[in-house]
Amino acid sequence: MKIVGLHMENGRVSAAIVEKGMRGAELKDSFSVSVGSDAELIAILKERSRDWVGARIIASIPGEQFSQHLVHFPFSDRKRIEKALPFEIEESVPFPLDDVVLDHVVLGENAAKGTETKGDTPVLAIMLPKTVLRKHLDLLAAAGIDPQAIVPSSIGLLVVARMVPVDGAALLVAGRDLCLKNNGTVLAFRSLSASQPTGGAAHTLKAFELAHGVTVEKMLVLTADNPEGWDDMGIALEHVAPEFKGKKSAEPVSLGLALSGEINFRKGEYAYRLANEGIRKRKRTLIVAGIIAALLAVTNLGVKYYVVQSGYGKLDSEIREIYRKAVPDAKSTADPVRQLKTRLDEAGKKFGVLGTGSSALDAMRAVTDGVPKEIRVSFSEFSLENDRLKLQGEAQTFEAIDKIKAELQKAAQFSEVLVLDTRMGVDNKVKFRIDIKIKPAS
Repeated sequence: MKIVGLHMENGRVSAAIVEKGMRGAELKDSFSVSVGSDAELIAILKERSRDWVGARIIASIPGEQFSQHLVHFPFSDRKRIEKALPFEIEESVPFPLDDVVLDHVVLGENAAKGTETKGDTPVLAIMLPKTVLRKHLDLLAAAGIDPQAIVPSSIGLLVVARMVPVDGAALLVAGRDLCLKNNGTVLAFRSLSASQPTGGAAHTLKAFELAHGVTVEKMLVLTADNPEGWDDMGIALEHVAPEFKGKKSAEPVSLGLALSGEINFRKGEYAYRLANEGIRKRKRTLIVAGIIAALLAVTNLGVKYYVVQSGYGKLDSEIREIYRKAVPDAKSTADPVRQLKTRLDEAGKKFGVLGTGSSALDAMRAVTDGVPKEIRVSFSEFSLENDRLKLQGEAQTFEAIDKIKAELQKAAQFSEVLVLDTRMGVDNKVKFRIDIKIKPAS
């Protein structure tokens, strides 16, 4: 599996391409180039992304665009934290949670090891305004890129920081992203605002030291240039170029992005759209049905032509034989041409290729048009029996299912829409069954 870590910040665009397989992950390629405008950025991404077809793309947004809030839980299970986090921080942030996308990172030694803890677990809640997310997705879309994941740039630094050996307390810096590490444990990370003066960096450093009871003795810089304003703060600066299995990336943060996986702000209404495999299979079924119907029609025309050429009497028995082979379950062959046409009409109504009745394709189109565009829904079953259409699938929330029902009830083809069952699945998606009565064709 090919994974691309895409980092865009401070007039540069960088990417690291990692290949994951049975033997683990390997850095295959990387680049880092400067850009002067959005138009130049889009042109570069269009050119570079030609080799990313089929890859998982993890794109970053500058960490300064995010808000952070540290909380503690007596557990570290990710799903339990996701459910409890909004209630824990709602009264502590100065903006409505409906205006942001929320995710989190578990800090400390156990986060790096992936182990379960009992007791105090530090959790960093990270929030991104929806307007910023939408703007960034639109920019990437202009370059023909639809990333599967969106993360803060500081996440790339966090992942790389876990790879860098540190003795004592050290501050790792990449651009305006900071990460505090003490020996083998990451204690904190954050991003400085672009409008923040140099004094803000000193204040952040002092806050890190006081909060975690450490004294930072050196700063590890992951970029080629020294961070502006840091060299006069009395801390030893050291440039480091992290290696991943003996290879160095052109830009470390993009490598960290490609190796990340614990956080993703593409969720809810901004979730990555995956083509539903069930729908693709049903489309293939409809196409095959159409081909079969067309072949039967061609066979019928061929038979008629042969009758004209050779005489009806000679071909009558052959027509019956063809009909019996085409429709082995037929009980009578009194008028095979008429019966074959009837079968074609029935197939058309069933598969939506011929006829003008309420076909499966008509019903599917009505369902597709009825689902609001902002709702992400996946159907796993589509069954049309007489005048009853049965749907089964999953959505993000119970509210989404109510909206789907309300919209489907407005469809001219449907006379009744019933939600038979809704339940929360193990993957935190709401599974549902819907029964729809189709109005008879006029």
